[in-house]
Amino acid sequence: MRLIDRRKHRGTWLWITSTAAWWLVMAVLARSNTSEETINTLYAFALAWTYAAALAVAIGRSTNRRIAVFRLLALTAGLVFVAAALEGAALAGAVDYRGIRDAVRGAEGPDVDFIDDPLLLYRRRPNTRWEGRPRTDMASYFNLPFRSEHPIVFTTNDQGFRNPTPLTQADIVLIGDSYVEGWGVSDDATASARLRQLTGRRVGNLGTAGYGSEQELRVLERYGLPLKPRLVAWFFFEGNDLDDDQNFDNAMLADPTESGARRPEPWSHRWRATVDRSLTWNLFEQLRLLTDRLAPNRINTYGWFRDQFGATQQMYFYDFYATRTIDDFERQRLPTTEAALTRAAEVCRRNGVAFTLYYVPIKFRVYGALCTFPAQSPCRTWQPWDLEQEVRAMCARAGIGYVSLTDAMRRAAESGALLYATTDSHWNADGQAFVAEQVAAAWRRLGELAGP
Repeated sequence: MRLIDRRKHRGTWLWITSTAAWWLVMAVLARSNTSEETINTLYAFALAWTYAAALAVAIGRSTNRRIAVFRLLALTAGLVFVAAALEGAALAGAVDYRGIRDAVRGAEGPDVDFIDDPLLLYRRRPNTRWEGRPRTDMASYFNLPFRSEHPIVFTTNDQGFRNPTPLTQADIVLIGDSYVEGWGVSDDATASARLRQLTGRRVGNLGTAGYGSEQELRVLERYGLPLKPRLVAWFFFEGNDLDDDQNFDNAMLADPTESGARRPEPWSHRWRATVDRSLTWNLFEQLRLLTDRLAPNRINTYGWFRDQFGATQQMYFYDFYATRTIDDFERQRLPTTEAALTRAAEVCRRNGVAFTLYYVPIKFRVYGALCTFPAQSPCRTWQPWDLEQEVRAMCARAGIGYVSLTDAMRRAAESGALLYATTDSHWNADGQAFVAEQVAAAWRRLGELAGP
């Protein structure tokens, strides 16, 4: 009997120590140059090994092993059946577990719903107010535990735009996406709010996250021009405005087949959408996030930047557009952007409104050359695409006033200014204030041209 007890005791400790050793090795590798794909694979094996160890210990410590094996096999089979049933609902599109996970981990960006709109596809829900510390966009993309540094207040007016009160008139109108809307900053820190302070004029913030040039043109015609502005500042973001136009076309203007049915999505898109709503994937990602201190969700697209106060800031970057080149997709999309901008300039001209396009650079374009990167970082080889030259040329053809924020922001960054959030791809409060100053300068020049 004592020999059997010693064997049970030895077997129990063998499973426990082997499990602990597995997690320890993985924790060490997660802090090395091991790829994230490898760490995820090891993590999945660690979960499976931990479950097997728990079963083995339970069987080893039981007085009747046959009954214990039967019960644990029944338990495992039951868990597999329940998981398969829940996963089947996701595969059928009946349930999106991503939404459940978002509710658990907290909102990325302001938790203000979008509602359907027949002209714009969607817009923010009107007359809402949200307060909290949202997760950053890079936290969502890289599955990291980052949140905004300070609580923010996010308010929409009766039209669903981020203005403190209903708009009936505005001297200056800002058109754009999440950068103009003020992603990650509070109501009083947006470029529009700062511009009101700088000029003493009424400013309309008509930015909405995710909008491209086609939606922004409709915003201008439907909401902007009725405000009788003297200046329209349109912000083109080089990162994804072309993609947003494509997404808008896919949703609103999809090319039907001869039978009248919509063309099916590519298999890769459908597979990605299935994975995104999957129970297994969302549960795995949530476990990775909860155990981030043990096995960090390692990324290598970061660098160190010394700010104006001499402090070293760790800055994270996306790789989406820092490695992108202008290819057939962009060549097909650029005429749509040019047509939208040309029409916007024309309708403004007919209404006696000054129109200026502001080119918004990706974060890496501004800070990439000023950061120190780890030896193995892919950021060391990134070369942002030359989209700005294309946009500058289309503005010249259409006679559109053009302002590059790239050069101005680079000069500020060289002096140590931190204009983008370190753990987000958007402008921080200082960046919003910086942009407000650029538009205020255009407003002052407009006043000088108009004369006394």
